[in-house]
Amino acid sequence: MKFRLFLSVIALLIMSHLYASDVSQLIAVSADGSEDTYALATVQRIVVNATEMDASLSVRKKDGTVLGGYHKILLASPITSIGEIEMSMVYVYPNPVSNTLHIHGVDDDTHLEVYNLIGKSVLKGEGVEIDVTSLLEGTYILRVNNQFVKFIKK
Repeated sequence: MKFRLFLSVIALLIMSHLYASDVSQLIAVSADGSEDTYALATVQRIVVNATEMDASLSVRKKDGTVLGGYHKILLASPITSIGEIEMSMVYVYPNPVSNTLHIHGVDDDTHLEVYNLIGKSVLKGEGVEIDVTSLLEGTYILRVNNQFVKFIKK
């Protein structure tokens, strides 16, 4: 539930940026790399669909049509072909975790770093999973590239 709320806030921030800039098109990218382009004037909102194991984005158009299964939203304007905002779906499971934390939405060579709640680095790794067995029970923050994901070690 907290993950879904987090993704909803990100979608809200993206949509507020859309209407405050000169962006005119929304490009929705599927997992296979295929793209659909929508005129921003026809988009009502971006909908976040999340479960414990998967997440995707849908585009709800003003006419009520919902088109989904997207993993990235890119913004385009007449000045720049692709906007700087990109929403990538990085999430962790299981959460809470006992032994191995799996990271979805990253590559095998992605740098991972775990911080405690006072900001001290307590664990480093690389890849799509990290062994957290050595950590004490509590709440931690995983840094993946420039994104931060909260998880609980039980």
